[in-house]
This record gives sequence, structure tokens and C-alpha cells, in this order.
Amino acid sequence: MSFSIDIQPIFDFKCIRITNQRINAHIDIISKGGLLNSWVSPNPHEINQPSINIIDGNDFSQGWNHFETNGFKSGKMNPFSCRLYKGKYEHDKKQYHIEKFYLGDHALHGVLYNAVFEIEATHIQSDSAFVLLKYDYHKEDPGFPFEYEVHIKWIFSEDNKVTVQTIIHNKDQVSFPIMDGWHPYFSLGNCIDDCTIQFYNKGMLAYDAALIPTGALLQNNQFEKGLALDGVELDNGYLLDNERPNCTLENHQFKLVISPSQQYPFLQLYTPPGRKSIAIENLSGAPDCFNNKMGLHIMQPHSTWKLETQFQLFCK
Repeated sequence: MSFSIDIQPIFDFKCIRITNQRINAHIDIISKGGLLNSWVSPNPHEINQPSINIIDGNDFSQGWNHFETNGFKSGKMNPFSCRLYKGKYEHDKKQYHIEKFYLGDHALHGVLYNAVFEIEATHIQSDSAFVLLKYDYHKEDPGFPFEYEVHIKWIFSEDNKVTVQTIIHNKDQVSFPIMDGWHPYFSLGNCIDDCTIQFYNKGMLAYDAALIPTGALLQNNQFEKGLALDGVELDNGYLLDNERPNCTLENHQFKLVISPSQQYPFLQLYTPPGRKSIAIENLSGAPDCFNNKMGLHIMQPHSTWKLETQFQLFCK
């Protein structure tokens, strides 16, 4: 078979490497956070650099380290993403206050980003291989006192495509609000200034000074024909065109196509300092959706919710 799977311990968690031996490419999945930390592919354009890692990931050689202050790279954002206004929300006429990580006044990126997932299964087929991860959430944060189960399935396919499926099951007797998202940083070379990004949207989210959505959508068509990123700074969210949801990042050597399912109708873009990479975040709801209700999903008791997004890399 073309694929292999290797699992190595890293402190109190594991790295699962899925390799496509035919094309000499691999992905690394980290069981803590259930995240994609690297995606190494052949680079025929550079003699002195025969491979390229398109994920700007984390250095876990010393453990989990400073994951939060380093930008939550590749993080799983659940049950909310980006900023939750002052960590507060209301559900079924009850008030809740998240205790986990804050940036300034506002809770950030949910409560599962550092959860240690169990490796439930691995499987190799002729044209793909996958790892299935599982985490049972048991009311760990007093501000989210609900019981639910999360499965994450990472699939690496023959055509250099990565698919991630998230399956959420409410194990509680009550409903709760939720959204889901991913926070990967992509790099197609040394700098994003030689890249363009293209997608269609129905509007850009209007943010206040604290990057909390106001609820308004602003017309935006600057990405439809591809926007050159040279010197462009982004920290913005968009409602995707559900008939044309794909997002394409490319330079003169590579093209990355991101294809979210309809369960991820929002896209958040962020260009960090240094400009080595760009965060392209598929989100099921807008930031602060627990309060503004934009894309908010309500998990009814014992219900199941499935989300999926795909990433495919092409060499020009």
C-alpha cells in the first residue's frame, strides 16, 4: 500500500504521522487539540528544498509550551471561536460565564483547544488513510456545564487532499449552544506577499474596535478575482457564498483549495506579524455568535452534528 501510519509520543500526548509514500508527502496530527500541525509535500521547484511544509504549525519539542500566546496555530475552536464578549452569554434564560482563556476582556477560542483526544482508530486503504480521535467533554469549564462528545477524523488521500470531519454528539439531557471552527495557518513559501487569495462572499462582518461583530454585513467583492496579499493586513470575517464556498490561496508555485461543507458558512482571515503565513479559518458561526446568534447552532439533547472541510494542494 502507498500509505503508512506512525504514532510517536510527545510528552503527555501523541503525534500521528500519515504518510503517502508514493508521492513522499505526510501530515502530522497532534492528539492534544486534535490538530493538523504539519503537511509536508514535494517541492519540485527548489533543488535545495525538495519539500515544503504548507502548515505554519507549533514547535512541540518542549511540550505544549506557549500554544495560546503563539497564536493558537491550527487550533480546534469549540464550542465557540474568536472572541466571546466578556466571556458571557445566555441560554434558556440562564446566564453563563466562561472561565477559560481570555485575551483582554474577552474569552477566546473555546474550551477544547488543549483537550487530549484519545486515538480511537486508524485505518489504511489503497488510496487513503485516516486517524479517528475522540474526546468526551464533562462540564470542565463552569461556564459551559454540558456533556458532549467530539470525534475528529483526519483523512489523507492519494490526490494530496486532507479532509477533516468533526462529529459532535450531545450526551446531555438539555440543549446547549455551540459553534465549531479551525485555526490553521497556511504558508506556500517564505512570505505571503507573493500570494493571492480568492473566494466569493455575501458580505464582510462589521467589527467594533475589540473585533466583536456588530451584527451588520458590509458589501465586499475585493476577493472575487483574487486579491494580491502584498502589504495587505487582514483580521476580518466573511459570510461565504454558499453556492461558491471554496477559497483558493496560490502563488507562482502552488495552489491550495479549501472546500468547506455548508456547515462552515463563515470564513475568518488573519495575517500575523512576520507575514510568513495566513490564517484561513472555517467557522460554523460568526465570532460572538452565542450573543449575536449569527450561525449559532443549538444541540438538542442526544442530537448529532457533522461538519467537514477539505484542503487540496496542487503543484503548478
